Amino acid sequence: MVKEELYINGESVELLGSLNPNLTFNIADIAKPDTRKADHSKTIELPASKKINKIFEHIFDLNTDLQSFNPNLKTDVVYLVNGEIQIDGYLQLKSIKNKDGEIIYNCIIIGRIGNFIAELQNNELTDLDLSSLDHTYTKANQSATWNYPLTTDYVYPMINYNVNYGTLSDITELWRVTDLYPAVKAKKYIDAIFSSVDYSYTSTFLTSDFFNTLIIPFSAKEFNLDETAINNRIIEANTPVIAGTNNDYVNPVLYTDEYSLDSNFLTFSNEVRDAGNIYDNSTGVLEVQAGKAGFYNLSTMVKIQGEFTAPSSAPAGGGDWELSAYVHGNIQFRLLNPNGSLKFNIDSVPFGVTKEGATVAAGGTIITDLNPTTPGDNHIYALVRGYDPTYWIWNGSIHNTNSICNEFRLNVNDVYLSEGEKLKVVLNYAVRRNNENLTNQGEWFDSAGNYTSGGPYKLNMLTGYLKTECVNREITEGSNIPINSTIPRKIKQKDFIMSLVKMFNLYMQPDPNNERNLIIEPRDDFYSNDIVDWSNKLDISKDIESKPMGALNFKEYLYTYKQDKDYYNKQYFDTWEEIYGQDDFTLVNQFVNGQHKTEVIFSPTPSVGQYWYDRVLPTIIKFDDNNGVQKTESNIRILQWGGMKATGQQWSHIDGAGNSTNYSTYPYSGMYDDPYSPTTLLDFGLSNEVYYSNVFDKVITFSNNTLFNKYYSKFLQEITDNNSKIVSAYFYLSPSDIKQLSFSKQYYFENQYFRLNKIENYNPSNPITKCEFLKIKLTDVFVPTTGVSHGGPKDIGGNSIPRFSIGQSSLRNGNVVNNLNQKAIGSNNYISSNARGVNIIGDSNKIFSNTKNIQISGNNNTVESGLENVQLINTSNQTVTNSDTTYVNGTITGPGASQTITANTVASENVQIYFCDSSAASFYVEFRGTNLVTGKTFTFKKVNSANQVTIDATYSNHTIDGQGTYVLNSHYKYVTIQFDGQNFLITSNN
Repeated sequence: MVKEELYINGESVELLGSLNPNLTFNIADIAKPDTRKADHSKTIELPASKKINKIFEHIFDLNTDLQSFNPNLKTDVVYLVNGEIQIDGYLQLKSIKNKDGEIIYNCIIIGRIGNFIAELQNNELTDLDLSSLDHTYTKANQSATWNYPLTTDYVYPMINYNVNYGTLSDITELWRVTDLYPAVKAKKYIDAIFSSVDYSYTSTFLTSDFFNTLIIPFSAKEFNLDETAINNRIIEANTPVIAGTNNDYVNPVLYTDEYSLDSNFLTFSNEVRDAGNIYDNSTGVLEVQAGKAGFYNLSTMVKIQGEFTAPSSAPAGGGDWELSAYVHGNIQFRLLNPNGSLKFNIDSVPFGVTKEGATVAAGGTIITDLNPTTPGDNHIYALVRGYDPTYWIWNGSIHNTNSICNEFRLNVNDVYLSEGEKLKVVLNYAVRRNNENLTNQGEWFDSAGNYTSGGPYKLNMLTGYLKTECVNREITEGSNIPINSTIPRKIKQKDFIMSLVKMFNLYMQPDPNNERNLIIEPRDDFYSNDIVDWSNKLDISKDIESKPMGALNFKEYLYTYKQDKDYYNKQYFDTWEEIYGQDDFTLVNQFVNGQHKTEVIFSPTPSVGQYWYDRVLPTIIKFDDNNGVQKTESNIRILQWGGMKATGQQWSHIDGAGNSTNYSTYPYSGMYDDPYSPTTLLDFGLSNEVYYSNVFDKVITFSNNTLFNKYYSKFLQEITDNNSKIVSAYFYLSPSDIKQLSFSKQYYFENQYFRLNKIENYNPSNPITKCEFLKIKLTDVFVPTTGVSHGGPKDIGGNSIPRFSIGQSSLRNGNVVNNLNQKAIGSNNYISSNARGVNIIGDSNKIFSNTKNIQISGNNNTVESGLENVQLINTSNQTVTNSDTTYVNGTITGPGASQTITANTVASENVQIYFCDSSAASFYVEFRGTNLVTGKTFTFKKVNSANQVTIDATYSNHTIDGQGTYVLNSHYKYVTIQFDGQNFLITSNN
């Protein structure tokens, strides 16, 4: 007799009859090997009972409000048959039927794996909190991650985002702190995802040394601060007072010189916003704390009112005193060093307030307007003018045109504040007269024109504020890096998990001893040699159905990354009409034609070498002929961290202060664990080409240890072998069999060994159950092979070795162009492979090896090897032999245009003027070669009185105004000659 028990949220639920659950258990769909399903799931009907109604809080009653039961949340369920757990999972209430008072609850029971994926819902990677990895963006912190194995959950690999592309440095290539971006370990993402839904995993593979090398590199176009980091840099405070006294006023005094002002620091005592706690409203100091260096927008305003007290004695001429003075000064942003000393004053705004012309009795006080709205001389950006010893407020000062004219604002944008620096607002102030009369005249006068001084005076700060803003721009050196800002966007967590499942053919099953722990291993490691004998359970009264694997639905199995639009991915796709690193497996089967595609969310990242160093770098760039190489946003990537690899050409890691460290190793990452001798590859299949070569005598030994070969080849060989079969048969299964069910074991019956794929519609009340198996066809475990490549066709283990390529068409309109730092518009131009910074517009130009920074517009020019900084503008038919040479319209200019000679010389077309010094002896200048440029001019000038200089055209079979030579025989004698295509003509002389 079958005894069924059901527990919902730990409470036993009475059953009015058998659940007839018809449970299905899956591990994989053989026809679609990348598909993973729940280990079991079932729709069941629960008749209403007192206990069930209580658990579901009588939800069937339309007038009932739920108190604690929530149908949108998972409900634990355990189903037992004869004391053996058959289902341990979650129950979801889908609907309630009420027919004539008979209540039926329709529910779905979901197995643990299925629920793990379901629990991730549509959560994205950006929903994870990786803030524990936050750190300061410094040179020291970057180099501290360059360990192998990794000792941190992030690393700074050398990846070319076009920060340093095609550098022209003679000595070392410079990589700034801001050229390197953090990459987070894939395992860190896995751990965070599992933790976010309260799951764990047991996996030899996911904790292996190999998996710990996998990193997710930065893939955005800009490395920007996140919202939290921005908020921590924003402050707003108001209510200005004098620091140390908390007074909202000062008492300025009269100065008659040009510069004297009294000063006080302001503090804004009422903080409105300061999430990062960077402002001290008791001292008025804004301090740039660790990790908060960067660019700030600064803004302050002080609303000013002046009080002017007239002299206490009555005017000699009778009547009242009239005001002729300003309270003035400036409001200033002052930057201090971490030790409090002055670094510099950032900026300031002058102010001046008065009520000029107002009168008051002796000892009385004039107060400027509270809220003036009409611009005029009473509220100005005050400037001091005058001459010793008398200075006054200049009547040409600019009016304050703010809507409230006594509000003086100072705004400064994009100010870089370094860690530890302090910012203060300073109020500088004084009283000065507003007249240009004689020395010792006062700031008050009477009707008779008598001047005198008065006071005291007062400057009130009515209102004001200090605000900072932080532009969402790229993170700067010294800033705190919010790792959450490096997480790839719009990537669902379940897609991330399933892509790793697809890459490594992972199988997942619940831990029988822990419902929230998953056992995860690659398919070949998942299966064990444990054997379960089901011979006596086979129902021989029913047919055994076998289906040859040739009956699969697909002829081709394609394994691929996702296509991306960066330069090298596009170049590869355009060249080969396939995605970089893809592989396919084609069955020999004449009856099917379909393709099954296994695609991951990651895009491939080709690595690129250059001809001037042996480093090979993952490269994510955009390129077009008009704008050259640019940074670009990319799809999510995955790479291997390879540690520090040796390089024969040093590079320098440099910080903003100029401190540098030279390295003979570099922080390598890539789809190969090593660019020259890889042993593990993240390619599904070997690519047709790689974008580097065996430069500097490097030997490249490729391996075929690809994802497909390592994780899929054995599986596909087994299921597609002519002798492999899918076998379906019926077995008597007890509750104990279901309890102990394991897909990792081998099952024995009919004198054969099988792997269990599926149990269909198991029902404890009817235990004869259909089961599906794969008849095991043993195949050899994949063993990688290697082969040395020289760039030509070669095969290793049935896989073609990639050819060497520079990643762009080497021949365009006959132009030999060898890297992205070279550009040629025209035809039949040649540029050496290690020439850098070359831009040609024209035809048939030649740029030889080790040249740098060459710009040509013209035809048939040649730049000899080893030269740099050559410009030929609208110039043709020149051969350049010296660096730092410029031709404009066929004429040499600038450095190199002139040369002093003291002995026999062959004239060069790279020189325009020869200064001839014959003080030691007479000598000659001759022309050699017959390919002289028509229109070329030469000037020869004798710069001393002794001996003579002969210009000789006979060697090249030419004449100078009909003569073979021309002689310079006196001091300052000169001649200018021009080649007309046949001979030289004198254009000027003396």
